[in-house]
Amino acid sequence: MKVKKIISSFFCLALLLQTSCITKAIWGDKHYDERIEQFFIGADGRYVALIGNNYHYVLTDNSGILKQIFSLKQRGILTIDPKLTHLKLQPNNDIDGDIVIEGPFSLLPQEDIFTLTSLGIRPNKHDTLIIKVRLSGKRYLPKYLGNNNATTLGSGVTLPIYYKESNFIKGVGKAAITPIAVTLDAVLLIGKVAIYPFSL
Repeated sequence: MKVKKIISSFFCLALLLQTSCITKAIWGDKHYDERIEQFFIGADGRYVALIGNNYHYVLTDNSGILKQIFSLKQRGILTIDPKLTHLKLQPNNDIDGDIVIEGPFSLLPQEDIFTLTSLGIRPNKHDTLIIKVRLSGKRYLPKYLGNNNATTLGSGVTLPIYYKESNFIKGVGKAAITPIAVTLDAVLLIGKVAIYPFSL
């Protein structure tokens, strides 16, 4: 009986280490932490802007799911999970990966439950929603945007940005200035697309 337990424990540990190694091989074992204070989504639901302390990230959500989630009535039930979120930085400042939002399904307002189920989003057997949204885009150097009265992400969220060490060093000084601009009436734009503040 003890031998079976030891063998089972060994296989579990081996699987865990293997999974960790695979993750490191895919995403790189280096990362920096970016404190995201503001989150904007375009009027078209496609553009997503993360305003961090060090960089801005202008991303594309081709699914449009993120706007649906951020438009829910709930507040504080669903949150971005930094441990499951993986964003990978390339040497040319391209960035792609997944943002993961999770929380208890049964605590959501009925209207939100209806919206999510109509989108095909359902909880797992533990009543937990785990929503993975694929994003891709570019990292930019910030510039002063003035008083935009943006909604912040509560107290903010710190996300790990993964990179290969050589890529990060090559790309540090090459990031372009953010394409986000402020109009006279304080609407933020990416090109000609208006972006609006959202929070969970």
